[in-house]
Amino acid sequence: MATYQTTRRVAFEPELLFSIVSDVARYGDFLPLCTAANVWDERADEQGRRHFRASLDIAYPKLGLKETFISNVTVDPDRLTVRATSKEGPVKHIDNRWLFTPARGGCDIDFHLEYEMSSSLLQMAMGAAFEVAVRKIMTSFEERARLLSSHQNV
Repeated sequence: MATYQTTRRVAFEPELLFSIVSDVARYGDFLPLCTAANVWDERADEQGRRHFRASLDIAYPKLGLKETFISNVTVDPDRLTVRATSKEGPVKHIDNRWLFTPARGGCDIDFHLEYEMSSSLLQMAMGAAFEVAVRKIMTSFEERARLLSSHQNV
């Protein structure tokens, strides 16, 4: 199983980043390689957390890959955390956790991912380009925050 963890400081309020990451249905609008995103079976629990199922269609034309990833997602607005887990489709195991913490000048984003793909070919493909892909994903979330914060300030 592969594990990846990083912390990145960004110049945005943690609540803004949290709202962007927790709005999975909009991922197709701005995330690279994400061609569609869907959310269903949404419910709230007594602690105020939201739980839902989500699917992301990911296409990587250079490698001829197109996969649909389905996850169980828990969004906790009190703790500013988002967690997605799965053992479906092309995934043997995924546990992805985001934590947003106030910090000087913005917030720290703690990103943690453990994954094992069902196919060794897909595992190799993900491993080869993984760090570059995570950097692009993080940059996409920051660009989305920049766009949304500029619209709020108009």
